[in-house]
Amino acid sequence: MRRRGIQKIRRQFEIEKEKREAKLLIENERQEARRMHELDMMKIKFFTNVSHEFRTPLSLIMAPVDKILKQTEAKEQRNQLQLINRNAKRLLNMVNQLLDFRKMEVQELRLHARSGDIINFIKEMVYSFSDVAEKKHIRLVFDSEIQNLIVNFDHDKIERIIFNLLSNAFKFTPDGGHISVLLAILEKDSGKQQLEIKVIDTGIGIPLDKQDRIFERFFQNEVPGSMVNQGSGIGLSITKEFVKLHNGEISVQSEPGQGSYFTILLPVDLATEEEVSINEPDFHRTAVSENPDWVQAGGGNSIKKLSVLLVEDNEDFRFYLKDNLNETFNIIEAANGKEGWQKTLALHPNLVVSDISMPEMNGIDLCRKIRNDKRTSHIPVVLLTAVTDEEQQLQGLETGANDYLTKPFNFEILTSKLKNILTMQQDMRKTYQKQLDVKPTEVETESLDEAFIKKAVQIIEKNIDNAEFSVEELSSELCVSRVTLYKRALALTGKSPVDLIRTIRLKRAAQLLENSQLTISQISYKVGFKSQKYFVRCFKAEFNCLPSAYVSNKNK
Repeated sequence: MRRRGIQKIRRQFEIEKEKREAKLLIENERQEARRMHELDMMKIKFFTNVSHEFRTPLSLIMAPVDKILKQTEAKEQRNQLQLINRNAKRLLNMVNQLLDFRKMEVQELRLHARSGDIINFIKEMVYSFSDVAEKKHIRLVFDSEIQNLIVNFDHDKIERIIFNLLSNAFKFTPDGGHISVLLAILEKDSGKQQLEIKVIDTGIGIPLDKQDRIFERFFQNEVPGSMVNQGSGIGLSITKEFVKLHNGEISVQSEPGQGSYFTILLPVDLATEEEVSINEPDFHRTAVSENPDWVQAGGGNSIKKLSVLLVEDNEDFRFYLKDNLNETFNIIEAANGKEGWQKTLALHPNLVVSDISMPEMNGIDLCRKIRNDKRTSHIPVVLLTAVTDEEQQLQGLETGANDYLTKPFNFEILTSKLKNILTMQQDMRKTYQKQLDVKPTEVETESLDEAFIKKAVQIIEKNIDNAEFSVEELSSELCVSRVTLYKRALALTGKSPVDLIRTIRLKRAAQLLENSQLTISQISYKVGFKSQKYFVRCFKAEFNCLPSAYVSNKNK
């Protein structure tokens, strides 16, 4: 009896020990997985930075080659130039894969679809591999059931999809093999049509137990020792993401030693996805703070980043800028100078960083407009360009740019320059700008400026429950133009007229929350907000807490 008791205790002790060991093993595995993930992210970040260094010289190779191609008639020379151009594009595609992978990590991949003939587009992509096929004695076949198909699709991403699949096919198909790209239209049960794209090769194939994993990031299948270049393991994962962006599907069938064929199904009615700007600020503009830093302290422990408008027509480079500056600043994006000017007027960023060579309006013209307009003349501008010509730099600086950087540049230097400019700007504002704390019905007037603000506050209070009350009506009742009202309000209070009206409404709402029994919904309408949801957003932006929390804090 006693022996059985001892054995039972010993067994329980052993079970507990096994549990502890298993728990420790699981924890070690988790830590190892975290370390591996962090290492992967460090590698991707490094290669992303290196990739951007490659893009500038690649662009400088491709641009003159394209120009010479247009001017050359001799067939032999054209063939040589086309060979240079094709391989430069391939190298650029490889560089872009790393940039795409970085976008996948931060969920920044977006579809930019436009109308085009997808059949001929894919056909041209396939035949761009003719020189590789000839070199490896591989028979390359393209066949389509239909001649033309006009749909909306992202040209760049479809090009990358076909490029990745064909690159893999040529990489793993031995000399003398076959590669085919076949297109067809399929009818679904629902009556909708799909474009079927098949990429078939007679290569080494993929084992059945590995076929479900080939679309995973960093997965690399074992290949014969004769094949040195196994790739990075990210091409097919990017391909799958691009197919999903088009609301399509991708699958693979393969047999070791017999080859593989990838099947892509894309809906024929591909729709253009609306482009949405990420990290674009809300209705309110970040105001200048009393802190001599590039961030603005809000209530409690919250921090508001100052806003920087990036104006760059190259989407990849704009993403690269944003990816590097996002931790320090609140980033607004614009794809050209015209859009940049519109966003400068509408959002009043704290600083503008602009490329020079852009469609619609170049960076020098944008800088000139910002400097010559009284509404925006206070906003600093930093110009970027790949051209090192001193004459162009001088032209940019003469328009009023605060600084000038040539590509490629060190991002730590860029960040430091932006911080220094913003710090200097805020120091100047503190020194020369008279700031008045505007509160409803509590402004004491001693000067003409204070009388002007007091009258403005009285007019706003008189119309505080009027949701339609506008800046035009305020300027009319003050007997000044909108421009004059804007300048005086900004100089005296640090706020635009729109922000001033909103601030008075919100501070009156705070008074009502403290001293009345009205509900939040009733108060929001009483101070001129049409939507309670919008009121709550504005209130949180002003006081760094929700209206309900504001009441609780005051009661405490």
